[in-house]
This record gives sequence, structure tokens and C-alpha cells, in this order.
Amino acid sequence: MINIFSQLMTEANKELFGLTLDPQNASEGPFVLGNGDFFIEIPVAFGCSFSDLTLTGANGTALPDAAELIDRGTEVGVESRLCSAIKVASHYLTAGLIRTPDMIITSNSCCDAMDTLGNLMNGYKPWAHIPRFAMDAPHSFDDASYEYFGKQLRQAVTFMEDVTGRKMDWDRLKEVCIESNKQGQLLLEFQELKKAIPCPANPDLARQGTEIKNWTKDRISPMVTTWLEQLVSAAEQRVKEGKGIDGVDEKIRFLWQDLAGSWASGTVLKRLQTELGAVCIMDYVSFGTWTPIDLSSEEAMFTSFGKRFLLEDPMNRQALHNTELFCNDILQIVKDFKCDAVVMPAHISHRDTNSRLKVVKDMCREKGIPCLVLGIDIWDKRYMTPDVAFDRMKTFFEVSGLLT
Repeated sequence: MINIFSQLMTEANKELFGLTLDPQNASEGPFVLGNGDFFIEIPVAFGCSFSDLTLTGANGTALPDAAELIDRGTEVGVESRLCSAIKVASHYLTAGLIRTPDMIITSNSCCDAMDTLGNLMNGYKPWAHIPRFAMDAPHSFDDASYEYFGKQLRQAVTFMEDVTGRKMDWDRLKEVCIESNKQGQLLLEFQELKKAIPCPANPDLARQGTEIKNWTKDRISPMVTTWLEQLVSAAEQRVKEGKGIDGVDEKIRFLWQDLAGSWASGTVLKRLQTELGAVCIMDYVSFGTWTPIDLSSEEAMFTSFGKRFLLEDPMNRQALHNTELFCNDILQIVKDFKCDAVVMPAHISHRDTNSRLKVVKDMCREKGIPCLVLGIDIWDKRYMTPDVAFDRMKTFFEVSGLLT
């Protein structure tokens, strides 16, 4: 089975490369530029190319010249503690490296850095003539909030129709939503399979599966469904055989409560897994709480979109809402996935998460859960190198009695 997992990993990495600058600029069709991934199914059904400039910047931090790109972004004049992914995106924008969009659609979000990028896009003088649409995301999660944001997404469709002179194909949108629901279900099935001890496959495949479903050029395509079906089938077989990740003697399962960024998965997390048997069982993007898109009516469909953005988009769920939801998710993951420890990367620019560090540490202490706060830059490994991060985590596992 190692070959199928390796193949799936290779295919995912190839798809995710499409989020870097050149492939984005080479996209075809009406081009929509945004600062967040808030209406995935809509541009797919509409036949638009959609680029989330935040993601393009984030993927730029994985390129060989990442350090130079980040430093150039700092020269733009943005606040020094701004997220490095946004610094790269800001450089791309102000250096004139982004293809001129046909329209700009932005929303406020959980992340002040993403909001800053949206403001930069909307205030970029060479694009003063570009039609733009702004949405307001409430910092709450109830039916009224989902309906409120869903109505704005519906208005965004009308805006897109006015700009392009094209009409939304509502039957096509339903087809896309049906495919999206299939993929969401498959991701949830893989999430359940990760609960097995030992874990049957590299848990990072959940992150990659979520990303190719939601973020790549071929998002929500049947190709993605096939990828996910292969992943679930192979993982099911491993569980039946009682086998874990090839080459890994699983000893520790831990929650990485943040994004993995552009370097952690392939360096420190991979090394912890192979050298210490310490498996990162869950992270922001891998944790799925997706509910099916309701296709019973147009209003229900857009309310579902609103819910997905406000509550089920990984980063929004963990950072847009209150501390109670954040802490309850940690406890639920630790329980369901039998985690031995919680690691808070404490990305230097995630001020929302970092404001909760003491609360999380106190909670974990009361519950008897070992908890480590790192303090890294998930996009810039110069801030804390992979070797230093590895040594700190290894020492933490040793001191906590998890490594003997």
C-alpha cells in the first residue's frame, strides 16, 4: 500500500503547485481575485478562474526564493509582524506581478492580515477601474448569521453576472454541490479512519485532500473525488490489516493546533514521525466538520455556503469565533483521536490564537494533557529553524514522559 499513498501524495503536491504565481496568472476565463476562499462552488459552476491571493502568497513561501519574497513584502510598508504569507502576497500585488482581474470580491475574515490584504487590493490604484464587491462576515455562528452571509453570496452571483454578462447555470451549480458533498463525505470517512491505532496512513493526506478539494485549479472535479476514493479505500484496508504508517513505529499522537504552513509538514513533523514515532494526527486544515450543502432550495443552498464559510472553513472555525469553541474543539480532538499531547505552534502573526494560549495551557493542565507552546513563523523557517523546533518538541515529549 505504500505505493498508493506515495502516489497520492505526489499527485496532491503537483496540484498544490498550481496555487503558485505563474499557474495562477496563466488561468483562463473571467478572473475573480479574492482575499479568502469563501465561495468555492460558485466560481466553479460559473466557469470562472478564482484566485485567493492569500493562498498564492502562502505558496510563495515554499519556493526556493521564499526568504527574498518575504523580505520584499516587508519593504512594502506593511506592519512588521504581519503574516509572512501576506507579505509575499503584498509584494506580488504592489510589484505588478498579479494578472489584472476582471473583478475583485473580498470579505473581512478571522485574520487581520487577510483583511489588510483585502484593503490593499481594493486600494491598489492601477486597479481603480476594476469592479469590486465586499462582503461582511459576522463573528458568530447561528442560523441567522449563516442566512445573512448566504444572502451576500447570492448578491455576489448577481454581481458576477453583471460584470461578465453571463448567467449562472443553476443546474450546473447543483451538480458541483453534489460533487462537493461527495468529497466532503470522503474526507470525513478518512478522518474517522485516522482514529485507528496505529493510524493507517500519513495524517497529512487529510490536509492535502482538503486543499486539493477546496483550493486548486481543479477544485471539486471528479478527479479529486477519485483521489479521495483511493485514499479512503487504501486506508480502510490498512485498518482491517491492523497496519500503521509504513516505516513508522507509532508511539505518540499529538494535535498541532494551527496551520502546518509551508515548511513544517515536510521537515519537523515528518522527522518526528520517522525518528520518534510521534504522529501529528490533526491540524487546522485536516479537522473537518463539514455538513452537506442543502440542495432543497436556492436559499438553503446559499445558507449552506454561509455556514461553510463562517463555521466550517478550517481557519475561520478556529479563529473567527469565541474561545469556548476553540477550546472545546481541542478537547474533542484529543478525546476522539486519542491524542497524547497538544502542540500550539503559536505562529507569530496569529494573534487571535495567541491571545488564547494561557487559557489553553490552563485547560490542558487541569485535564492532565501535556501542552507545548512553540512560537514559530509557519511560513518563514528562519524565525525558528526546523532543527530547533524538532529539538524543542523532542525535549517536550521526553519531559512529559511520552518518550522513554
